[in-house]
Amino acid sequence: MKMKNRVLTLALAAAMLTMGVLGCSNTNNQGSSENDKVNKETKELNIVNGKIEPTATFTTIRLDNPAVKFRDGESISDNVFTRWVDNSLGVKIKTLWTGGATDGSFTTKLKLMLSSGEEMPDIVNLGDPNSINLLIESGKFMDVEDVFEKYASPVYKEAVAAKEDAWLPFIRDGKKMAIPSADEDFGQAQSVLWIRQDWLDKLNLKAPTTIEELETVMDAFVNQDPNGNGIKDTFALDFSMKERLSGAAIGDASWIFGLFGSVPERWYPGEDGKLQYGSVQPGIKQGLVKLNEWKNKGYIASDIALHDTNTIVQAVTSDKIGIVSAPSFFMQYPGSLLLASNPNALYVPYSLPVGANSQNMRTNLNIVGATLINKDISDEALQAYFHYMNSMYGVFESEDPFYFKGYQEGYDYIVKDGKIVTDEKEIPGGKIDTSVYVFGAALAHPIKNKELFDKIANQENLTEQDRALMISTGTIEGSNPMQKTVYDAYLVSKKQALANVKQYYMGPTTSTMSSRNELLQKMQMEAFTKIIYGEAAADTFDQFVEKWKSTGGDTITEEVNEWYDSIK
Repeated sequence: MKMKNRVLTLALAAAMLTMGVLGCSNTNNQGSSENDKVNKETKELNIVNGKIEPTATFTTIRLDNPAVKFRDGESISDNVFTRWVDNSLGVKIKTLWTGGATDGSFTTKLKLMLSSGEEMPDIVNLGDPNSINLLIESGKFMDVEDVFEKYASPVYKEAVAAKEDAWLPFIRDGKKMAIPSADEDFGQAQSVLWIRQDWLDKLNLKAPTTIEELETVMDAFVNQDPNGNGIKDTFALDFSMKERLSGAAIGDASWIFGLFGSVPERWYPGEDGKLQYGSVQPGIKQGLVKLNEWKNKGYIASDIALHDTNTIVQAVTSDKIGIVSAPSFFMQYPGSLLLASNPNALYVPYSLPVGANSQNMRTNLNIVGATLINKDISDEALQAYFHYMNSMYGVFESEDPFYFKGYQEGYDYIVKDGKIVTDEKEIPGGKIDTSVYVFGAALAHPIKNKELFDKIANQENLTEQDRALMISTGTIEGSNPMQKTVYDAYLVSKKQALANVKQYYMGPTTSTMSSRNELLQKMQMEAFTKIIYGEAAADTFDQFVEKWKSTGGDTITEEVNEWYDSIK
């Protein structure tokens, strides 16, 4: 479950980015003296054997995740990890409040905190671009460039530098207003095509490599009773389009349009090198026509416009869906729920088929998270935070295989005969994934994480240091069939990497985006849904494009390219 938790978090964060790239406002007025304190004479903290004496405190706020499992009496703000940080590093992480990650209560509390003028916490770590932008706009958080340069350790800096374009989303008027998380996609959060292998085998079919072969498989999945219940109750394909078409954690639909050379809801370069908005490109029209055809043939559900990740999970676990685009954790969740009722079910990851002119494209999920630092933070709290982060990043340069023994042993693993044992049956009280306890993005290093993942995927021999790093970074071994599917999908994702289309616009929300994006997105989904459902002719797409341009799209395109030209 550890990898599922980690990768699902990444995928959800990326999906939130896709939803939020155009959806929040921005103002660029920041104070001119935000970094005064780093330029002043500061008193260095007393650190003895890696521990600050006396203990120093920084305050924060945290997300509550109902899926996180705690030992009796522990919570996200008080647990074996926070006690280890206090006792071993001399840093107390004081959580002012927590809010729900899934019910919106965290965001509500955050907005109330800002509107009431309440004192903000010292440190805020977020994975939601809308909330990050909200705090940057507030003017209550500092330009972090100087403090990061002064206090961050070399390996911490290396991890952030290894993430492509890490700082771009957080630059305002040339100032770096948040420290990027070092999480980087190297395949594990990117979607691949999961196809019911047991259905293929039963119907004597091969996995499709072209759109024509895909349609042959889809027709059989709908009309030849692949689940063997004697009822025509299966659908070939499911995807999310309730609010948008790109970036769903499970059920991303971008690859369908990518078969025709366009990816919706993404800014990426056109033939002239300028950024263009994918949703208004010609290939989208062809994709909509194809989806209308598939809907008429029953390949997709009649209520597809209402489908999102939750409805897809329900359909998968009900043994009714043959093909879904999803990240590497798919067989762990929701696949494990399907296996509970049908042990013979099997989804296998495959590369995307090619479409018109041998094309295939898909949305590349950009992972965006950041840490913001209060302008009024004390020197002591500021140094305490960086001492904490530097200590956490120390795992990537330590030779000690039990670097985090103080909080992980007895939770993630036990040591038996000098070896790390992660078998849940061997751990008294059961296994607890402490990676979800960790505050901030402290255990991500794009280079070293990828090296470890490659090593496991290619079934190379692992050292004890490798195994310790696996525990520290929430990486599973791949030793059983369920875990192996994660690495199979990872290798497929690497193979199809050239099809990935990243989000090239990573700047602040422009003024026109702020005032027009909600309307433009609504216009898009209404126009696309009508074409898919056959309620409007395909040529109404052209009318939508013209209206999109005149209603603010052309102005947004100009603003986007002004930014793009400035950072080339």
